[in-house]
Amino acid sequence: MAPTLAPLALANTGTTSLTGAGATFPYPLYSKWFDMYHEKTGIEINYQSIGSGGGIQQIKAGTVDFGASDAPLSDARL
Repeated sequence: MAPTLAPLALANTGTTSLTGAGATFPYPLYSKWFDMYHEKTGIEINYQSIGSGGGIQQIKAGTVDFGASDAPLSDARL
């Protein structure tokens, strides 16, 4: 199943790109999804495959728009 992002919400803010970081294992699949999403919407998604721990740290620090992990996180962990 492909991830769903809200292009209308992004259009309202004038955003033309998203930045994410996290898990390395799903990166090849994410890369294909992000390329297809860019072709359909014009919104570019830049993803750094730095590992789940790095993605969690970056989302908590607010340095990326989204983080990716191989496992779900509890509210307390975020």
